[in-house]
Amino acid sequence: MIRAILYASLICAVMTLGLVALDLHTAKAEPFSDAVQELPGGEKQATNRSAALKTGNDLEAKPSESQVSKRAEHVSVTAVIKGLRNSRGQIIAQLFDQPDAFNNERYDQGIQTIIKSAENFTGELHFSQLPPGEYALVMFHDENSNHQFDQTGTAIEGYSFSNNVGKMAPANFSQAAFRVAEDKILIINLIYH
Repeated sequence: MIRAILYASLICAVMTLGLVALDLHTAKAEPFSDAVQELPGGEKQATNRSAALKTGNDLEAKPSESQVSKRAEHVSVTAVIKGLRNSRGQIIAQLFDQPDAFNNERYDQGIQTIIKSAENFTGELHFSQLPPGEYALVMFHDENSNHQFDQTGTAIEGYSFSNNVGKMAPANFSQAAFRVAEDKILIINLIYH
């Protein structure tokens, strides 16, 4: 029980520090100002976490031009999320391709981020236009939509990592990593304490 509380505190601090480091809520110039693309029909798409959080809208992940491989072959990853305990707030998921960024909780360096309303959530998150390679996923159920991983005693917001690791201690990249050579479906079970 104590181990779970300590782990939840760690995740909360990391998520909060990641948001503070991004300076999302100030009037300063945004370093990722070109990270939101307007699509036909007024839909918006984020190419990184900063842009997704800044807009406050549901955004599907799409890599920036520099992140898209020159190779003609791209793959997609669909994460099927199980165990969402309610439809409040939003789902925030981030995909990493670099162990250093994942292991050192550099959430501004994730290659794709998806933020979806939990109210209209279909249970699937789609990461597209990925070059074949090795990835790791981290996500949480932001029930109060404050873009932070919150906890109250032992009742924390749900979270998970790819490969469903990290139930008792933070997962590292090698534990959460999965290889993608063709389109892939992951089953992710949310953890609530």
